Amino acid sequence: MTGSMLVERGQVISLICATPDMFDAEDAGGEAIATRLGVKSPVSWPPEHNDTATRDWMRGLLADSPDEPGYVCWYMVAQNRLVGICGFKGPPTDKGEVEIGYSVVEAEHRKGYGVEAAGLLVARAFRDPRVAVVTAETLPVLIASQKVLTRCGFAHVGGYIDAQEGQIMRFEVRRPD
Repeated sequence: MTGSMLVERGQVISLICATPDMFDAEDAGGEAIATRLGVKSPVSWPPEHNDTATRDWMRGLLADSPDEPGYVCWYMVAQNRLVGICGFKGPPTDKGEVEIGYSVVEAEHRKGYGVEAAGLLVARAFRDPRVAVVTAETLPVLIASQKVLTRCGFAHVGGYIDAQEGQIMRFEVRRPD
């Protein structure tokens, strides 16, 4: 984890901002992306909600906003091992909103990595004066994800019905005054 990589450091984890070549390495598997990042291979890979279609979508986000790579995908590293991904679903909207997401490989659950990663993303977002609110969405069955969000100061503010996923819960945290 050296060189000109964009990195956010927490107490236990570090986040490394993804680049197109990192997505290419990830397409070859967990060992390949870990090697590219200069860290130990993950216990398993990929984490849930991180498939080829997701990486292709993230490549598109990077291509659409090349000057704002920090508003796409970040790799989570703990104890020099790749443990998950997190990030934003694009730069701030005209309303000052950004949405975050995160996924930790199952073997690394319940270690606080999701909470710390989400907290780092929120802090990063609020360093940008354009951001007024950080949002996140999850499914009702994903209790652990809801706990991550509430531990990071998010409040459940409603939701909607998605044609494929069903009920979606929406959470948000607003910029402190």
